[in-house]
Amino acid sequence: MGSGRIVPVFQPILSSESTGIFGYEVLGRLVTDTGLESLGPFFLAFDQARGPGQSVNRTSDLFRIKKKIDREIRYLALQKFKEEAPPETKLFINVSPHLMFDFLKNYPAKLPFTIQKVRELGIDPTRIVIEITEERFEHNLEILKPLLSLYRNEGFSIAVDDAGSEASNLDRIGLYHPEIIKVDLQMLRRSTFSRNFKEILLNLSKLGESLGSSLLFEGIESNDELYNSLNYGARYIQGYYFSKPEKEFAKRFAFRSEMSRSLEYFHERKNEEMNAEIEWETKWKEKLSKITLGFDNTDGVYEWTGRPDSEISKDRDFFRMYITNLLGFQISPNYVHDSKKGMLADYGYLGKNWSWRPYFFEHIHKSRTSEDAWAISPVYHDITDNVMLRTFSRDFGENLILFIDIVVSR
Repeated sequence: MGSGRIVPVFQPILSSESTGIFGYEVLGRLVTDTGLESLGPFFLAFDQARGPGQSVNRTSDLFRIKKKIDREIRYLALQKFKEEAPPETKLFINVSPHLMFDFLKNYPAKLPFTIQKVRELGIDPTRIVIEITEERFEHNLEILKPLLSLYRNEGFSIAVDDAGSEASNLDRIGLYHPEIIKVDLQMLRRSTFSRNFKEILLNLSKLGESLGSSLLFEGIESNDELYNSLNYGARYIQGYYFSKPEKEFAKRFAFRSEMSRSLEYFHERKNEEMNAEIEWETKWKEKLSKITLGFDNTDGVYEWTGRPDSEISKDRDFFRMYITNLLGFQISPNYVHDSKKGMLADYGYLGKNWSWRPYFFEHIHKSRTSEDAWAISPVYHDITDNVMLRTFSRDFGENLILFIDIVVSR
């Protein structure tokens, strides 16, 4: 790190609800002769200076310098926030788990630095969000819970940074129950395959919803990335697509027109996707309703009596068909599509139980509450055959359920 004056900069965090700025993340910069230099590499070097499994040396000069610079940035940011930030906005302050752990030696005799300064400056603590940074932390995460309770009792909110980047962050979400889960879209994209990337986002969205935590997507740099973030439940959005970090606070509704256009694009594209999905579902419901699916019961095994060269056998997107009883046990062979031979029977699945699959009880629920004969599962990945499928299911009489898997994409 070169020499120069340290200053805080502020990157806006936009709200999908208000289309205005919800808050600002504080980042550190070094003022040099050539401009502003990020302090990110300096803080990253601190975490990388030790090998795997090594503890942080809290008496080292490097740790002492990091602690001093971190506090200086926080204090300068809080001063500026009090004097210049738009009303009703929040300040996101990054706090390192190692610095929190270092403070524990003074707990409960002293208050954390940020609480002290917020009180001293007379800032409403409900406007401050403590963002726990992603670092390799060699201690049990539960050791930090008393400090987080202290922040919450004071009125602060808690955010977990870089959710999904490391397994430890899932632990943090469970232990800390943050008000905000922060997802770095760029980092996730670099670290996983496209399909896995989408599944991670989908499950983070479900996790946030079930916990009552809001999702904040950062690293947004394009219209498509903004669409993806909204598609997976982004209540808050941050990234260069709107603004880089600046020394001054952007006005609260400086990006309202851009945000409004982005939401219009999202709604338009989402409606197109939804209409295409409805069209696909309707087509398959009509196609399946025209087919006479005859099965004969032979000693408890239900065998299909349709023609191997029938319409359903010829459709390359027809993937698999089978019957279970209400307990989930399969009582028919798997009937699978073969491009040359039509419908083939695979008896190897007789007797297997599928009640553990989420869509099994979803079908029972839908069949009891919907007038539509067919229930349809969400898209899922069949690992064995490496295809994306949706399952159509319906009651088949005599307490039986018919399942038909249709290919969505190969």
